[in-house]
Amino acid sequence: MMTSYSTDATDDAKETVREYLSEIVDQLVDSGEASDDLLNDYGNGDRWHHESHVDKSYDLQEAAQLLSELSNHEETDSGLWEGQAPREAIATQAAYTYGNAVYSEWRDLIERINDEYGDLSPDLDALETEAEEKRERLEELEDSEELSDEEAAERDALAARQDDFSEDAVAAEKRERIEAMVRGIIE
Repeated sequence: MMTSYSTDATDDAKETVREYLSEIVDQLVDSGEASDDLLNDYGNGDRWHHESHVDKSYDLQEAAQLLSELSNHEETDSGLWEGQAPREAIATQAAYTYGNAVYSEWRDLIERINDEYGDLSPDLDALETEAEEKRERLEELEDSEELSDEEAAERDALAARQDDFSEDAVAAEKRERIEAMVRGIIE
């Protein structure tokens, strides 16, 4: 059975998203967009990418298959294999080509994540607005001198559930929804 380097590159890009899931979610929460610059904007991203995707060895047949299959991502910086024997140079070119393919797939995934986050944002905003309205309504009812039976019941119901719409609970719910969205893309 022949290896599909294209499929492997996609799988490795998904694994990279899993590895940096927490950082991706943090970036989405903090700035509304995740960076596609794995090498500079993620903790040890450069090392992770090199050790997990580039630092591989290929025999001549594997290298030829990889270079043929992933020709759109072919590494052309001959300085990376300068001075190596021909077979070793081809294997090195294949290793960097594979790294380029994974990185391209990673960027595509991050673009999709950012697009899906844009679609999810209105729901997250509505969640936050609803919780804020409940907090304000509870405060208003608690500050009121006289309440009707209906208002007192509303106050009691809101007070009993106030942990559900606290700022911390809303932040946790938003993170869970964002993480579920990202996992849905890579599963």
